[in-house]
Order: sequence, then C-alpha cells, then structure tokens
Amino acid sequence: MLGGALILSSVVTAAETDPEREDAFEKLELFAEVMALVKESYVEDITDKELVEGALNGALSSLDPHSAYTPPVEFKEQREAVKREYGGLGIEVTQESGLVKVNHALINGPAYGAGIRDGDYITAVDGVSVRDKDLDTAIKGMRGETGEPVTVTVLSANKAPRDIVVVRAQVQGRVVRERVEQGLGYVSIETFNNNNLTKDLESALQSLKSELGGTIPGLIIDLRGNRGGLLDQSVSVSSLFLDGGEVLSARGKAASDNQRYNAEPGELFPDMPIVVLVNSGSASAAEIVAGALQDRGRAVVLGRRTFGKGSVQSVIPLSRERGALRMTTQKYYTPSGKSIQGRGVIPDLLIAAVEDKGKLRKRFREDSLPNFLKNPNDDETDYEEKYEDVNFPPESWPDTRDYQLRKAVDVLKTSRYQSLLAAQDAAFKN
Repeated sequence: MLGGALILSSVVTAAETDPEREDAFEKLELFAEVMALVKESYVEDITDKELVEGALNGALSSLDPHSAYTPPVEFKEQREAVKREYGGLGIEVTQESGLVKVNHALINGPAYGAGIRDGDYITAVDGVSVRDKDLDTAIKGMRGETGEPVTVTVLSANKAPRDIVVVRAQVQGRVVRERVEQGLGYVSIETFNNNNLTKDLESALQSLKSELGGTIPGLIIDLRGNRGGLLDQSVSVSSLFLDGGEVLSARGKAASDNQRYNAEPGELFPDMPIVVLVNSGSASAAEIVAGALQDRGRAVVLGRRTFGKGSVQSVIPLSRERGALRMTTQKYYTPSGKSIQGRGVIPDLLIAAVEDKGKLRKRFREDSLPNFLKNPNDDETDYEEKYEDVNFPPESWPDTRDYQLRKAVDVLKTSRYQSLLAAQDAAFKN
C-alpha cells in the first residue's frame, strides 16, 4: 500500500507544474516514506490504521487543543448515542446513613409522578440492596433507556417500605439554585448545557421576587466553576438582563462565516443591580454571559480572570464514511469587539477566594493548554491579573465563609456599584 502511495505521488508530482502542489506531494511522499520505515523498523508491531489516525490527530492537535480526528466506528457510535434516549427518575440524591436519600424530586419527573417525595430513602433498586454502597454504584441501576421501568424500594417517614415502579424518562436536573442572601437575590448556574436553563432561571428570579416582597433590590449571578454549554442558552440568559442589542459575535476565516447574536428586546428587571461572580473555572458560555453584561454596562463582574475558552468547534463528516473532523472554525468576541480566546474576561474587581500566599498562584486556563490559539489582542496586557490589584481575604477569615460572595454583597449594598459601572463605561468608550 505504501509503495503504491509513493508511486502515485511520484507520477502526479511529475505531471504537476504548480510549485505549491509539487511541494504538497513531496510532503505526502515524505509521509509515506516515514510510514514505511516505521512499519519496517519500529520495535513493536503497528498497523497502518494506527499510524494514519495518530498522524491525523497529531497534525490537528498542533493547530489547537480542541481540534481532532474521530475514526469511523467512534463517529458512528457518537451519532447513535445522540439519537438514543437515556432516561432517569428525575431525582437529586445524596447518601445518608448508608442509604440513598432523595433531596429533591423534580415535579415534572417520573419519580414524583409515581409518589416519591423529598426526604424519602431508597433502599433497593430492582430488588438489589443499595445499603452501604458508594453513591455511584447505588444509583447506577436507576439509569437506563427511556420508557423502561425500574422498581425502587422506598422508605418514607411513618410508612412501611414499599416497592414503587417508575418508568424512566428523559429528564434534565436543576442547574439553577436560588436563595435570598442578606436581603439580595442569589442564583447559581451550574452549567449552560441544559435546554431548560433560561426558563428555570426566569422561574427562580420570579420566586426570589415573591420572597423579597415584589422587588429584587440586587442580584448575584454565580458562574464560578461553570464550564459553559449551549450557545443559545448563553444568549437567552443574557436576554433576561439586556434590552436587545449584541450579546456576542462569532467570527471565522471568511466574512461569510461571521455571525452576530443579539438579545431579545425587553429585559426582565431593567433597574436591578447585578454582580456576576466568576473564576478561572468559568468558561465558554459562562464567559459569554459575563462578557456581554460587563461590556453592555449591565453588571459588575467580580472574582478572578475566567478560563479563556473563546473558540467554536464544528464537527465535519468526511466522505465515504471515513469518520469526522472536530475543527475550530470561529472565535467568540464580546460586544466591545474583544476576543475571549486565551485571555478570558477580566473582572471589574479582582477578589480572591483564598488567603494571600505572597504571589499569584498559577491557574489552569486555556492558555495553559499546548498549542492554544493565540488571542488577536495579545499585544495588550490589560487582561493580565496583577498581584497588587487582587483583594485577598484577611488571615482571620474563616475557611467556611465565601469571601467573594461577601464582597459581592458589599458592592451591591454600597455606592461602589455605581462607581464600578462608571469605570466600565469609561473603559468601553476608550
């Protein structure tokens, strides 16, 4: 096979007059020669398939850490997995006293419909006891394909143990947690990889409004550790707090690859002050929301510089069912025209979560990855954190208390919020 590739390459090259094509075929010839030598002399046996797939992934990973080749079998399995519906019971659980405790049963979930409630304990799944098993093992049997029944043995207060048949369904757990924090609204968003996120967030905000007597005097949106998810959810979440206008743009190699995403007109709470909490674990869609609200002067961003995942990957099937390429095709830009890629979003107020160690600790971000795509604004240094600009918790600050959250509350309850917005506005105009 390799000899044939060499002959074909030589024949085509001899007939080709374009210098660029000649150079390309010379490289193919070199590749075939190296493959032949590896097959002949490498210390262990290796197949052509392993060599070619390794070479493809090596070439793509040299472009950036998110581009890769997917072989045919794996690509087929991925497509089938997307089509296949896996279901669950619609419960949030923890382990307590060696049993599985139901902390929350989703009202629209199958478990709730079958009679399982918050505070119940599950002692067995399909007759197999879960007592004293680790949580992952204990709940493994609850998962399965949509439409399949599972029998769980449930223990409720003041009731004898009973078997309940639950039919698995596709459910998406809560990704929004809300509470009142010192007279302010607080929402934590775990991920944007949920089609119901915006709807659930809106419900959470309405619940806070009701609990706070009809008005939310200030809101903290916690995106710390949020690794991102669906682009459309980042746009629709931003729409709750923006009255139309740009949320982000995605730009590719050609002008025809560029896209602009705008918020829907009519924000939910137009006069409500907002602080967004971020850290080095806030990535992708989380960075889109933080960057959009910051650039548009709608929120103060507080915490640490975000991860810097500002690129878009497209899955491109190859001809004749030869697998697919996952390839970076666009970069994200905030409304002010700054790329998120490699630099992230720099907070308006740099607040550390842990005590001062005398220097900035190296954090894992996009620019820590090998061959990460450089930012087109890399000549600028205004996104780098400076040690002297970071506010650290005092030595006496207890580990059990959230210093960043405390500072977010302070900002919303003082005039500092308006001064930080004014500084944002001045930076945006420059």
